[in-house]
Amino acid sequence: MITVSSLSIKRGGKIVIHDFDFSWHRGEKLVLLGPNGAGKSSFALALSGMISIESGEILIDSEPISDYDLPSLRKKIGIVFQDPESQFVTNDVRQEIAFGLSNIKLTREEIKTRVETIINNFTLNELTSRDPLKLSGGEKQLVAIASICAMSPDYLIFDEVTSLLDRATRERIYRLWEESSLSLLIITQNFDEIKYGDKVILIENGEISFESSATDLKEKSLITTDEIIFKRLLEKNKESIPQYERILEILG
Repeated sequence: MITVSSLSIKRGGKIVIHDFDFSWHRGEKLVLLGPNGAGKSSFALALSGMISIESGEILIDSEPISDYDLPSLRKKIGIVFQDPESQFVTNDVRQEIAFGLSNIKLTREEIKTRVETIINNFTLNELTSRDPLKLSGGEKQLVAIASICAMSPDYLIFDEVTSLLDRATRERIYRLWEESSLSLLIITQNFDEIKYGDKVILIENGEISFESSATDLKEKSLITTDEIIFKRLLEKNKESIPQYERILEILG
């Protein structure tokens, strides 16, 4: 379980996450929604140990995040970014997948086995000797996801990974989310992706404004790809939805 208490994050001299409380259970799939600048990506970077925090505490399986060395932390939590090119460090897909595995100190034989397994699972066989930077946008994102999944982290963050992809690649990623038994945090602005979570959390100005189980939203028929319809359904069900006015403010 990941537990966040009274978390504040400052970037560029500005507090972007303020007094944030959050919990993420093993096996749980969370969807984090919010407008641009809400603090979603900063929160994801802090959770994965990539930026420091101003105050508060992040516990990963009861241990402070500061107690983990980098290899141990990468075994615990992985992150895939909207721009896959920011993750690439080699000029060969097979080497790219192997790179992260060497960083978590697996043996050569373990690395070889995992690389082949991931290549087969993601059907990347025809891309293995190609430069990741020269692939299509969808292929780049699949390689980035495969590279993180190869490390088998206990918790996995997807930071708006589908926003620039074609429909076919998005569908492949959606199937991965549906079939995965991993703990997932799906950061998105796409209402269609709400349905892949167990819980939906809305964030605005660095604070959680609303959270609900996805089941409750589905039972009220609030899972929809159309934001206008979503607002109308909120209006229809407002008596039974906490913080109704705040949700409308977030949606604009």
